[in-house]
Parts: sequence; C-alpha cells; structure tokens
Amino acid sequence: MSDPRIDEARRLHKRGELPQAIAAYRAVLASDPGVADVWHLKAAAEHQAGQLADAAASVGRALESGGEKAPYLLLDGVIRRELGELDAAERRFARVVQLRPDLAAGHFELGRVRMDQGRPQDAVPNFQAAVRLDARHLAAWNNLGVALQSLDRLDDAVRAFNYALNIDPAYALAHFNLARIHKLRGDANRGLEHALLAVRGDPRHVESWLLIGDIHVQRRETDRALAAYASAVKADPANLKARLTLADAAAGAGGYAHALAEFRRIAAEFPAALRAELPANLLLPQVYESLDDLESVRRQYTEGLGRLEALADSFRFRNRDAALSDARWTNFYLAYQGKDDVEPQRRYGAFLRSVLQRAAPELYAPRTKRRAAGRIRVGFLSHFFFNCTAGRYFSAWATQLDRTRFETVVYYTNEWVADDTRAIAAAVDRFRHLPGRPLATLAQQVIADQLDILVYPELGMHPETFALASLRLAPVQCAGWGHPNTTGHPEIDWFVSCEAMEPPDAAAHYSERLALLPGLGTRYARPRTDSQRTRADFGLPDGRTLYLLPQSLFKIHPDNDELLARVLERDPAGIAVLFASNHANITNAFAARLAPVFERHGMDLHERTCFLGALAHHEYLRVNQLCDVMLDTMHWSGGNTSLDALAMGLPLVTLPGGLMRGRQSQAMLRIVGAQDLVASSVEEYLGIAQRLGGDAAERTRISGRIRDGLGNLFERDEPIRALEAFLERAAREP
Repeated sequence: MSDPRIDEARRLHKRGELPQAIAAYRAVLASDPGVADVWHLKAAAEHQAGQLADAAASVGRALESGGEKAPYLLLDGVIRRELGELDAAERRFARVVQLRPDLAAGHFELGRVRMDQGRPQDAVPNFQAAVRLDARHLAAWNNLGVALQSLDRLDDAVRAFNYALNIDPAYALAHFNLARIHKLRGDANRGLEHALLAVRGDPRHVESWLLIGDIHVQRRETDRALAAYASAVKADPANLKARLTLADAAAGAGGYAHALAEFRRIAAEFPAALRAELPANLLLPQVYESLDDLESVRRQYTEGLGRLEALADSFRFRNRDAALSDARWTNFYLAYQGKDDVEPQRRYGAFLRSVLQRAAPELYAPRTKRRAAGRIRVGFLSHFFFNCTAGRYFSAWATQLDRTRFETVVYYTNEWVADDTRAIAAAVDRFRHLPGRPLATLAQQVIADQLDILVYPELGMHPETFALASLRLAPVQCAGWGHPNTTGHPEIDWFVSCEAMEPPDAAAHYSERLALLPGLGTRYARPRTDSQRTRADFGLPDGRTLYLLPQSLFKIHPDNDELLARVLERDPAGIAVLFASNHANITNAFAARLAPVFERHGMDLHERTCFLGALAHHEYLRVNQLCDVMLDTMHWSGGNTSLDALAMGLPLVTLPGGLMRGRQSQAMLRIVGAQDLVASSVEEYLGIAQRLGGDAAERTRISGRIRDGLGNLFERDEPIRALEAFLERAAREP
C-alpha cells in the first residue's frame, strides 16, 4: 500500500523543490527509519541539492536497511566519486556490474571513475559494454570517444563521437570533443566548425566557448578570442573558470591594468578562491612603462605575497583535485625584472606548500629510495618536449642517457605531438602522454612508477608543472634551467645549471642545491637552414647595417633602451631588427617606451627599427644570416637565440650580468673562442658593437672564427656524461 506522505515527498522532489522534499522524507523516516527506499530517495534529493555528506550518510542507511541493491550502490558510487573517494566509488560500481551485468548505467559509471583515476585503458571496455546494452546511450558513446582519445586512438575516438551525432546531430559534447581532436590534428577550421555547432546545440556550454577562444588565440585572432571568452562568461556568469580565462586572455594580450582590476573583482566575488587570489596579488605586466614602473610593480608584487601569506589558512577546497587545479600558477614574468628572486620565490614556494599540504598531505609524504643496485629510474616531466626552446635543450637529457645504467620515463603533459615528441617517445623506456589529466592523477602516476629521481626541465614556464613541483613525488627532485630562475619550492632538491654560465656566488641565487654541468649542459643539435630568401623577402633594407635584437619583447628590460639607442646613434646606417609580439598592444607599449629614448638621441623610432612577425625556425635562422650583428640584452641574455646566431656565424656582443640568465651568451662566446665579444662595461659594449657594425671585414673574420669553434659548442657528449655522474651521485647519497 502506498504511503501518501511518501507520494507527496516524491511530488515535491519531482518538481525540484528539494529542501521541502528532503524535509518530507525526513518526516517519514522519523516514524519509520527502516524504509530503505525512502533513505535512497532522501539521498538522491540531497545529492541533487549538493549536500554530499548528508547524501552519503543517507545512502549508507539505505544499504544498511535494504542490502546491496544496484540503485543504492549506484548512487553511493556517484556520491563517493564526487567526494573524491575514487577507489571506494570504483568498488561500488564494480559490485553493481557484478549484481546487474545487464545494467548499462553500472558499466558507464565504472568507466567514468576509471577515467578519473587516469586509467582510460580500463575504462574503454566499460563504455563499450554500456553502448552494447544501450546503443542510444549518448554519454557512453561520448565518454568512449574521450577514453579512446586519451589512448591516442584518434580515429576510433572520432567514430565514437560521430556515432553519438548519428543519434543526436545537435549533441554539444560530441561536437566539442570532435573540435578538440581537429584542433589537436592542426585542422583549426574543422575544429572551429564543430565548436560552433556545439554552442549552437547548447549556447550555455562554457567549455565550447572557451575552446572557440583557444582556437582564435592559436590563429592570433585576439579580438575574436576575447569575444568568445566573453560569451563563455555570458553563458554562465558564475563560472569561475570562464571569468578567469577572460581575464587571463586580457592580460596576455597586454591589458595588464584592466586584467588586474578584473582579477581583483573576481577575488572579491569568490572569497577564498586560490585561483582568483593568485593573479589578483601576483599578476605582472609583460612590458614596463619605465624603470620606475618596474620598481613599483615589484613592490606591489611583494605586498601581494604578504597578502597571500596572511590568507593561507582561509583557502578551502572541495577536494584534493580542486586544490591542485586552483594552484596552477607560475611567476613566469618575475624573472625578467633583472633581480635576484630567491627570497620572493622561497616565500611563494612555502606559501603554496602550506596551502596544498592540508588538502593533499599524502602527496607530501617522504618517498623512500627503491633499491641500492640496478638501473637508476629517472623521470622527466615536461610540457615542452617538442621543437621549441626547452625541447631543443633538454630532449637529450631523456634520450642520451646510458640505458645500461639508467631507466628513463617521460611524462608529457601537452596535447601537441610533434615529430620531435615521437622521437623522444621512441628513445626512452616509457613514454606517458598525459595531456589534460587532473594534477592528482599525474602525481599518482609518477608516484606509482617509483622513480629514483624526477627531473623538471623547465619549471616556471607552465602553471601545471610548476604546481606539481610543490609536491613530493620522488625521493630526489631536480629542476633544469629551461626557465633559469630558482623555483623556490621546498620539495625541489637540486637546480641543475651550467658552470660556465653561473657567476662565482651562484649558490646564493637558488633555494635548491646547485649542480653544475660543463659546456652547454646538454647535447644540443647544431641548427641549420637551407633558406635562400633575401633581405627584401623579409622587408629588410639593403645597404644598411642590421643589428638583430631577437628577444621576445617581455625579455627586454628598460635598461636596454638607452643602450640600443646609443648603438644606433653611433651608426647612422644602423637599423635595429626586432620581433613584434603576437599582440599589438604589447608591441605598441614597447614602442611607446622606446620612442622617447630614441628622440632624446635625435632619432625617429620608426625610421631606425624594423619589427618582424613570427617566422618558422628555418626562416628565422635565415634572418640571422642576413643581419650583421646581434645585440645581446642585459639582465636576460640570449639562450636559443644566441645559439642560433652563432650557428649562422652571426657575431654578437654581450654584457654579462650578475645572474645566470644574463650570462648565457658570454659562456657560448668563450666556448667558441670569441671572448673578445664579451664586454665588461657599457662603454666597451658600445665600442664592440661599433667596431662590428662599421667594419664588414672584421665581421667576416670573426664569423670565420666562430664557425671554426662551433664543434666545441654543439653536439657534445661531455655534458650528458656529467649529467649521468650527477644523477648517480644524487640517487645513491643518503
């Protein structure tokens, strides 16, 4: 016989009046606490209302009263999954499948939790079982595609997504995931087409709007990207990710002041949200208006660190994954201020550890060394193992170690897979491609591999890897100099750098212990180009002396402005060749800072400079061949850019600074035997530049000397052998 009180509670529940329904279920249970189905209904209403702890307790009572029924176990598993209790959730869903192998929902949920655990290979059979039982299960087809994509089975993934679209041509999630695959494959047009179909099917699908914005960013269509991100915010104004992405994009496009104000508004609207407070307190511009502006911003940054330290105990997270996600931040632009950053980086590292250790204490547990004998297991975790600066520097670390002494594991977090990436994957013992995974999943994978040493080649360049470096994932953890600044993280034991690039007091600049390698510190392949393009092809003038200043504009400290103007003032035929930012606002801000400096020296900026756009690497190398002199920048010297210049025989003049990141070019010049291009003062720098710019025969003579010395610089094995000795020592020591 039906109970009218239960019927009324269910009517309230069906109408979405959740507080009233929960109260009605509670009233029924007060008089009859043994009705399992009512406990189950109450748990479902509490789950829908976001009351996860209450829901977990209620479904527990349902199981106690009614036994292991599939609906009870299914709901209990869903709740535990949302609470972050993935192992417990998996056990519930596995039991559902055991009890009811004909229930598609059980297989589907088991697949979902295994995806959350970073086990797509185990999830695929679950999703396949779900669609066999229910061929029109849209979410199962979609999740099958996501799992297959995670396994790099892209063609199979496309078939799964298309099957979902055969069922429902407007299904937004399938269009969104197809868009991601096409973007990954380099087909931005088809990616954009599917992403637009996704928002047509569901205009409130925030992730699709964000993907549209990302595609426009990739195509350097800044205004369209900002409009797409704004649409994401409009679709869900309370979506913190959308708000932050729009503000991030504004900052990236050069809108520092606007973005900082927006981050501060977001932080006020979302109190105790770490991901909002980080940029609200630590955001830095790419281009400073002046040296005074730089000093003012640095003071603000220090004050922001203090505010974060005061807030440290107030941050609250839904679960461990949310905490690690919110911690994705890097103080990338701090290094370009030309200062010793060991104190602010130490403070940030200690702050982040204090926040995350409360949310994920198990990820800070000490890691015991595996064994005293056998091959040393070394992991390399990077977002940049492709043909870019960090990839060119550090792929040899992973691929050239002696395989009889070292077992190599690479963790690659970037979606993009280039030919260089495939070469690395083929050369190491294990290659784990883990793009888009929750950071806790990444961390657990590294811990499970039981490394002896974990190496992060370029900490500071990507927010995910910088957050992971706060954790203790291996007994010994090292940073490379891919971003040549101390990490400040207490859990990073070593900073591996180049002896020839470091000053005598180098150890004082790092929170980590310092390990020094000879030469370039790596086996670096000599750059080559077969381009035959002319100056005219690049819009460069003939009959003028071309001074190449190839650094990204954010690397050019205001102290360089006067130096550049004085070089050109001494050479009336001189033209500075620079590279524009991808964002016009940044280029304009840099030009606005430089123009009055040129005017003070009687020169017009537009007449004495040429800004090139982005070039393919082989064409960029050709520009080096066509220029006459490279002007190295103070505080942040060339790294890859100096290697490219020297490989092309282009003389460069440098003035070393007091920190490693301002001393890379001087080390390279000494190695190739061109130490006479290393200045010890501004006046000497100007004299060398004038001598090189004004004497073609001198340039030819020095170019020949540089080329004769390139064998000492490129494709050397000594740095790798020294790295092996360091890794053995670090792994074996107590």
